[in-house]
Amino acid sequence: MKLFDTPASWRTGIAALAMMVVACGAPGRAQDADEVVARVNGIEITRGDLAVAAEDILQSAPDIPEDEQEGYLITYLTDLELLAQAAREAGIADEEAFRKRMEYVTKRNLMETFLNRKGAEAVTDEAAQALYDEVIEQVPEEERVHARHILVETESEAKAVRQELDGGADFAAVAAQRSRDPGSKDDGGDLGWFSKEEMVPEFAAAAFALQPGEVSDPVKTEFGWHIIKVEGKRNKPGFDEVRDQIDEMLVRRKQRDVIIGLRESARIERFGAGDPAADEAVE
Repeated sequence: MKLFDTPASWRTGIAALAMMVVACGAPGRAQDADEVVARVNGIEITRGDLAVAAEDILQSAPDIPEDEQEGYLITYLTDLELLAQAAREAGIADEEAFRKRMEYVTKRNLMETFLNRKGAEAVTDEAAQALYDEVIEQVPEEERVHARHILVETESEAKAVRQELDGGADFAAVAAQRSRDPGSKDDGGDLGWFSKEEMVPEFAAAAFALQPGEVSDPVKTEFGWHIIKVEGKRNKPGFDEVRDQIDEMLVRRKQRDVIIGLRESARIERFGAGDPAADEAVE
């Protein structure tokens, strides 16, 4: 259930923060950031350097197997150092255009880091619950079901499962043992909360006809035969369903307020186009 649309610029900043957490917080990396992994003409490359590069490189190359990522990053950083040394020898670092670009990149990185930290400060359980209570009133009612299922290949298998359940077997345990759905069997067949539109018609019709605690007869869909158990019903998404979106909204609001506050307290002189809207410009 999506409560709001997220501008691409904010998604980019949040994604970068997430990558930073993953890269810098990976096991075995944070505590030995000074460990040397390579040298290039005497210049050391450390695990800390790998963590910084991971923020950038692994976003554009997400399909690299985990056991190959370190080697990939080391190769990238050794090439980077070699080419950087060559560029310095060619005098590029002293060129005015290059210095201007470096100043811009530094300011942008400072801005992103500052905004990410300020945004993270706004995310608390209390703030998230308060914002959920505020926005949920605006969400239209739509019946939703929390259900589990056991998927098998044939009707006879489904009937056997139903008999097993009628005999007192635990639904989640049977799902873990017999379900053919790899996406839910390890969670006891749990499908979470969903609306009718999120499921194929036959499955939705059976699930929404059940009351909490009830188990269906065998249901045929294009995927096979299902036994469904409804765990609960409600008319709006719960806090647990939209917590990630709520946290994202808290981050966006805080970052917006920081930007507006700094603009209002600064002395800004513009000699070009007119003033941008208060919630634009920083992207």
